[in-house]
Amino acid sequence: MNRPNSFNSFNDPHISDVLAALDLAARNDQVKALVLTGAGKAFSAGGDAAMLAGMQTSFDARYIFERSALLLKTMYEFPKPSIAAVNGVAAGAATGLALGCDILIASEKAKLAANFVNIAFVPDGGSSWFLFKKLGPHYAAEILYTGKILSAAECLQAGVFNRVVPHDALYEEVYALAAQIAAGPPITLKYMKQILRACTDNGLDTIAAMESGARLCAGILRISGRE
Repeated sequence: MNRPNSFNSFNDPHISDVLAALDLAARNDQVKALVLTGAGKAFSAGGDAAMLAGMQTSFDARYIFERSALLLKTMYEFPKPSIAAVNGVAAGAATGLALGCDILIASEKAKLAANFVNIAFVPDGGSSWFLFKKLGPHYAAEILYTGKILSAAECLQAGVFNRVVPHDALYEEVYALAAQIAAGPPITLKYMKQILRACTDNGLDTIAAMESGARLCAGILRISGRE
């Protein structure tokens, strides 16, 4: 995300750019893993303040919030392994965008700021869902109701971040992990991601059946030399 002067906040052109990049990466077989990060000091400040202030009608607001929801949904459903390199604050809807990635590696300077209540906004883009799934109902409620900003250490303790590393070592760590994942079998990784996503809404029997089907398909592709 490359709007450093506005802390990589979302406006409509920026959302379009990120969606286009995700689509290109999803369709390009040479792309094996995705790293999402922000230019400059922040991961992303969420919704662009000028854009939000410029909403004149309910139609304007609905359009903006639907675009935000599309961005978070597209990130969550990206078909290949994804890593969020959280280089600074992730605020507002950007909390959901980061949590939509498979793995979160964070700088010691990173923060998670789901502080919608501080500007009298209800969360948008599905951020409530991501926080609920990652933090559980009680901690998510505390964060959303108070606007509490979580430090990198608190996020690590809560299981939001996979690891926290020195700021200057962030990208070295992230790209090493991305390279390791990208060297793996792409079809197998694709099925693994589908199954992990399905764990959110399905029981053991369904997941076990999905695993059996995926192993069979991956085995056939491996034998045929297509993986």
